[in-house]
Amino acid sequence: MKLSTYFTLLASLLIHFPAFGKNGGPNFIIIIGDDVGWDAFGCTGMKEAKTPAIDQLASESSMMTRFYCSVSQCAPLRAELYTGLLPKNNGVLANAVKEKRTGVRNVADHLIPLGYEVGLTGKRHFGLGSAKIDVIPGFSPNGNGSNQVHSFDGVENYVSQAKQKGNSFCVIIAATHAHHPWDHGKESNFPADNIRVRPHYLDTPTARQAMAKHAAEVEVLDRQVRETRELMKRMDLEKDTILIFLSEQGIAMPRGKWSPYEHGSRALCLAYWKGRILSRKTTALAMYCDVVPTLVDFAGGKDPGLDGKSLKELWTSKPVKSHRDEVLISNVHPFWQKAIVTDTYKLIWTGHPERNHVFSNFTSRNKFFSKPWAEWMDEAKTNETAARKVERILQPKPFELYDVVSDPYEINDLSSLPEHQKRIASLQTKLKKLMTDCGESTTPPGPEESKKKKDKANRRKPRRPSK
Repeated sequence: MKLSTYFTLLASLLIHFPAFGKNGGPNFIIIIGDDVGWDAFGCTGMKEAKTPAIDQLASESSMMTRFYCSVSQCAPLRAELYTGLLPKNNGVLANAVKEKRTGVRNVADHLIPLGYEVGLTGKRHFGLGSAKIDVIPGFSPNGNGSNQVHSFDGVENYVSQAKQKGNSFCVIIAATHAHHPWDHGKESNFPADNIRVRPHYLDTPTARQAMAKHAAEVEVLDRQVRETRELMKRMDLEKDTILIFLSEQGIAMPRGKWSPYEHGSRALCLAYWKGRILSRKTTALAMYCDVVPTLVDFAGGKDPGLDGKSLKELWTSKPVKSHRDEVLISNVHPFWQKAIVTDTYKLIWTGHPERNHVFSNFTSRNKFFSKPWAEWMDEAKTNETAARKVERILQPKPFELYDVVSDPYEINDLSSLPEHQKRIASLQTKLKKLMTDCGESTTPPGPEESKKKKDKANRRKPRRPSK
């Protein structure tokens, strides 16, 4: 081979193959929002959204619009994300319900032996595993505060140091938007008259105002996604870095976070790796616990044997393949609700639906929703449609069945229709098996346990609920 031909070939290889760390695996940057459901973006149909960076990323990514958390609360969602385990197996069942587990490993436990440095900036809400996840300065660690800041200087320094050592890295940017108090961004960018009120809400002035405030927070999150991509280009990371965006759980509104409904438990996942991950939209079912096995797979490690399943094949192979047959959603506190999601249907099981004290207490104490809720209750006194929506929130049926493909806001409960009774029975059996397989009880809590929770809730002074 001529020398000139050799150098031409070598140059071509250097251009087309990324300069990985010495372990040979790609870098990872994970951005996770806060209280943002799948439908809050232009790319998912919210026309009034101002999310150009996320929409652009979606057009270049493997876009997953049916990405679920097992529990739609911040602590259990992050435990699921960072361990690859379902709540009953990692011990974080709810923000306020934790059970001690031994042998739980976090994302750093899995990636450090593979030659990675693992760091997080922003909201933490997590403390499982033996390996320490490095704390990167720059983003506010608490989503409840008003004085939120974000700076990418710490991320840039962390990445630079990892590259200097020849190590691959996994950086988690845990944003605090759009968590209440919803006082960031420009609400004036979202006139209340232009806001699309979700069909399961009552269309009232304060509900529109709440949605406008939330949309302004999502716009701030979008800017952070844009800045992340600018950093990747500035540091020449695109060829050797996988960027994952996760919207987290739904908004703090009825049938949103804290619930198994689509508006609470369903998220958007975007996965981008230039030239490697296919750009396409898929409705394949996936879960937050799938992320850690996916990172390990891309990093060249062995299957860690977790509850999650690697998404690598789904993101990189043709044609589009299914990933999961069903998803288990498992809320235990403040309201015992379980659900199974399939390609088309969702069955929701509410234990003791007559005990609506938890939601009533929650809404009356939540200063961000108490005004809309008061309006809804007033309108329900004279408006039959409003009364049905309020009753649906306060008095769910023991079992609800929805076609979540044609009815993503779960308006039309199919559970009373004769033609769906066999389907309901089959889904009940599958749901209980999923619960049993991961060590959950298939018996709702009894009256005494429920009464203790009620008394504890009623003793609380009015305050904003923490996560």
